[in-house]
Order: sequence, then structure tokens, then C-alpha cells
Amino acid sequence: MSWLIRNQADDFFNAYKVLKQNNEPIVSPRVVCLAFSLELYFKVLYYTHNLIPPRSHSILKLFMSLPRQIRRGIFFHETISGNPFVTRGPILYRKRFSGVASDYFGFIKHLEAISNGFAKWRYAHESQSLKYEEWFALALIESVKSASDATGARSIGQQQD
Repeated sequence: MSWLIRNQADDFFNAYKVLKQNNEPIVSPRVVCLAFSLELYFKVLYYTHNLIPPRSHSILKLFMSLPRQIRRGIFFHETISGNPFVTRGPILYRKRFSGVASDYFGFIKHLEAISNGFAKWRYAHESQSLKYEEWFALALIESVKSASDATGARSIGQQQD
């Protein structure tokens, strides 16, 4: 099951890349492909850990429903922890100025920003302004794919023993 989802995730991610490379002036299809591929990569991660993903398109819900150890692995992956912009959170957010905000808080804020991308950008004509952190989604995809690939490699190694 996970390889079918992984193939579909890769297809949507490749569609995003083609649209990006061709400088497609209409942003919505590119963002929808990126958001949907991210959702599918999260679902692959669930299956590689023998977990059942929640029935949701929410990136935030998919992340928060993972076991703590897996969430930590994603957060501390080099694409996330090594990028100072990923963990900063909104520039004008009140907590940032009060010193209450943490790196994890910034990470969650970015997750919230892209979480509804699939739904909102499909219906972009209904919204006045939409914001999407494309660079964060790309970093998150690398982190989630890495967590999934590492788990898959371990399970293959266990089967060969």
C-alpha cells in the first residue's frame, strides 16, 4: 500500500517541479500539487511505521497525530533544523517580540500556514489573499521522505535477516 501512495506522491511532486521549471504564471496548480504531494508523503510515513493515517487533508493534523518520536525526527532533520528561517515563525507575531516563541513554535506556525494549502488554493478565487510557504513545504517534504525512507530501509534489512 505504501509504495502505491509513494508513487502517487512522487507523481504530484514531479508535476509541481515541471510547473515550477516552466515558470507557470498560474501559481494555484503548482501549490496544489506541492501540498497534495506533502500530504501523501505523510501518509506513506504512517504506513512505513505500521500506523493508520487519520482521514484528513490537514498537514498539521497528519503531523500532530504522529507518535512523538517521529515528530521529533522530522523537526530535527537537517532540512528543518539546519534552516534558520524554518523555525523562526511569523515575523510580526506578538510572541516573537515577547521572547515566548520557540523554534518549535515557529515550525508549527509554518505548518499551519501550509496545512490548508490543498483546499484553499484549489478555490483561490474565493479568497482575497493567500500565503504559502513553498520553501518550507520543500524542506518538510525532504524531512518526511527521509523519515519514511529510513524506516523502509530498516524494515527491508529486517526481512533479509
